[in-house]
Amino acid sequence: MRVAVWNTRAALLYSLGGWTMLGAMIHYNSTSSGGESGGGGPENEGDPQANQEARKEVFTRETALGFKVTTTVTYRDVQPPLTRLLRHVASFFGSNDDPPSEN
Repeated sequence: MRVAVWNTRAALLYSLGGWTMLGAMIHYNSTSSGGESGGGGPENEGDPQANQEARKEVFTRETALGFKVTTTVTYRDVQPPLTRLLRHVASFFGSNDDPPSEN
């Protein structure tokens, strides 16, 4: 009997957490998108994460046989909605003036 009660409580707690996270993501996406502006409006002007463009690095090397090998690496900072939500929430608890990490 105790196992059934424990399982019921765990299931309720798990579903409450899941629906809370889903609701928070929907709310954050609806408020941050700015309606029809697509998220590039004035509310994102000061956000360095929103204004980053793709960065390309080109590496060229020559092999022993005389061939040139060119490698182009493109870096894009595309964040999933959950990461953006967590960074937004973390910004309320303290200001971080450090540059963003490379990871």
